[in-house]
Amino acid sequence: MSTLQAIELELPSGSGFQPPPELGCVVVLADGEISELDLKMIPGPDGPNDIDQVERFTELDLPPEQYIAYATVAVRLLQAEIDRRG
Repeated sequence: MSTLQAIELELPSGSGFQPPPELGCVVVLADGEISELDLKMIPGPDGPNDIDQVERFTELDLPPEQYIAYATVAVRLLQAEIDRRG
């Protein structure tokens, strides 16, 4: 199983934005792109007890102000990750 290289983004409750109900898991990828993650579990190569995953990333079509809200969260989380790795 491979490791997923993304950080989940959640808008804070006081942001003034409510994500659309059809919007799934929003992540920032290693290249800085903000996308929606669709993660599917599939049978792995070692039999029925082995599970693998397939990731699909979809570009978001958000209003500019909502995209900026997600980008602000992404910058904060990425800075915290950089500090953690120090």
